[in-house]
Amino acid sequence: MSRKSASDREVPQRIGQRALPFNAVVDSFDGTRIQFDVYGPPSAIAVLVVPGFWRDRRYPSMPLLASFLTGLGYRTAIVDLRGHGSSGGTYGFNINEHHDVAAVAEELLRAFDAQSVVLMGFSVGGAIATSAAARDGLPLKAQILVSPVAELSRVMPRINPFTIHRHIAFSQALNRPRFALRVPRGAERLNAVDDISRAHAPLCLIHVKNDWLVGHRHSIRLYERANDPKELHIIEIPGNYHADRIFTQARESAEALVADFLARHAVNP
Repeated sequence: MSRKSASDREVPQRIGQRALPFNAVVDSFDGTRIQFDVYGPPSAIAVLVVPGFWRDRRYPSMPLLASFLTGLGYRTAIVDLRGHGSSGGTYGFNINEHHDVAAVAEELLRAFDAQSVVLMGFSVGGAIATSAAARDGLPLKAQILVSPVAELSRVMPRINPFTIHRHIAFSQALNRPRFALRVPRGAERLNAVDDISRAHAPLCLIHVKNDWLVGHRHSIRLYERANDPKELHIIEIPGNYHADRIFTQARESAEALVADFLARHAVNP
C-alpha cells in the first residue's frame, strides 16, 4: 500500500530552520493516519521515539527529550501511535502498532534525508519498538529501550496510595487514548521477549530498580534473549520511577547513558 504523507505537500529542507517541530502524517499499513513531530536539522541517523501507553508526542517530557537528542546532533521524530494524540485508530497494546512505527521510520528515510534510524521506546512503546525492529526490515543503527515491557501479561504494578500522585498526572485523564483490551478475533498481541532475538542492532536497556509499574526483571529477560552487542543498566534512584519519568527525575544519569551509547554505536557521519 502506498503511504501518503504531509511531507509530500511540504519542503523537508525547511524543517531544520524551524524552532518548533514540523508536524507530519503518514498512512500505516491499514490506512490509519499516524501523526508525528520532527525536530532538528537533517542528520544521517534519525532517532524515532515511541512513547508508552497514554503518552502522546506533545506530553511535556517528549519535547524535552527531543531537545536533548537534537542537541546531540540527531534529527528526532516522536510518534503518536494509533489511538493516541492526533492519530487515528485504536490502540491494541502491540497488535498493529509496530506497523505505525515502520511507516514513520520509512517516511524519515524517504522524505527527511535519514539513512538509518535509532528506535527509542518507552514502556509498552519499548515492546512495540522491539517488534518493529524484529519484523519490519528497517535499517536500524541502534535500539534504546527504557522501562520496556517484555510480556504484557507479566506487568504487575506496585501501587502505593501515598506516592501514586508522583507517577500519574491529573492532566493525563483529560487526554484518554482510544484503546481495546481484548484482542480481536484472528489478531495476535506480540511480545517483545519473543521478538528480541530477531533484532540485530546494538541494544541499550535502561530500567529503574523496582520500577512501580513494570518491574526491572522485564529488562533482564529481554537482555538475556537479545543479540550482542547489548548492555543493561539497572539504576537505583528513590521513587521507583517508570519510563520517561526517569528523564525528569534522574535526568543527568539517564541522559549520560543515552549519550554514551549513541556515541559508541550511532555516530552521525
